[in-house]
Amino acid sequence: MRRLSRETTVFTTSAIDLFASALGAFILLVMILFPYYRNAGSDDAFSRTQEIQEQRRLAAGRIEELLAAQQISQSEVQDLDEANRGIQQAISRMQREMGDIKTQLAKQPVVAPEPIEEIIEEPEPQALVSGVEFSILGLATEAKTFVIVVDMSGSMLSYTDLMIKSVQELLEPLDDSNQFAIMGYQGNPAPVLWTYPTRGLVQATPENLDSAREFARSLARRFSGSTPTHYALLSALEYPADAIILMSDGEPDNAPGYIIQDIASLNRYENKEIHTVAIGDYTQNRGLVMFLQTLAKQNGGDFVGVSR
Repeated sequence: MRRLSRETTVFTTSAIDLFASALGAFILLVMILFPYYRNAGSDDAFSRTQEIQEQRRLAAGRIEELLAAQQISQSEVQDLDEANRGIQQAISRMQREMGDIKTQLAKQPVVAPEPIEEIIEEPEPQALVSGVEFSILGLATEAKTFVIVVDMSGSMLSYTDLMIKSVQELLEPLDDSNQFAIMGYQGNPAPVLWTYPTRGLVQATPENLDSAREFARSLARRFSGSTPTHYALLSALEYPADAIILMSDGEPDNAPGYIIQDIASLNRYENKEIHTVAIGDYTQNRGLVMFLQTLAKQNGGDFVGVSR
């Protein structure tokens, strides 16, 4: 019987030690160089990748903002469409109502127009009027105190000399027994008043009359703006005078009918005479003549026209 050999071949450990040492050195080198390792590509490629990712993130955020703005715009468009439909419906309803009104008006009988009041052209001013103390530009009065109200609107530039001459004629018959004041008015655009004297009335002495004539000439250098006649008459009613003499070349800014009604109502208890003078080509201005005639008639005064 053959006897088995008990001899065992044992590899030398020096080879294993060599492999183990090499593996340990490799692992150590990998750990040392790991922070400098790049998955792939160059340093520039890595930076470009990060930049593209950042741009993608920003673009995604911008897209979300645009989508939100689009939703808001769509909502506003819907609201506008609904409002437009409502407006169109309202317009259609108003058109139907206007059609109904026109139909009703067509069925109404035609009313004959009222006769138009005839303009009465006053005669040229007379020097004196029988039965009164004196007349001013043909305006007969027994009053002793006056407020002369002068229109200073821009249209009066055409009648500058006529206005100065008319004021001088108004002042001519006054004497120490009279008191007076002069008020110029204009809208520039708010109402503006120019007065002589500054407040109240002044006695008609020769010296004061000369100052008043100079004041009238100074008014002619300030003609401009509109015609706030209502405001001027309200201011004139505050003077302690017996009579007001209004001189104007044009219709007032406010409705003439309203001015006549309001002034007549306020003057009911004051009972001041209000005389009116139409300056310039008054025969060509029917509205002016009707206004001045009616104002004077309802306030115990006279109307006269002064042409070129």
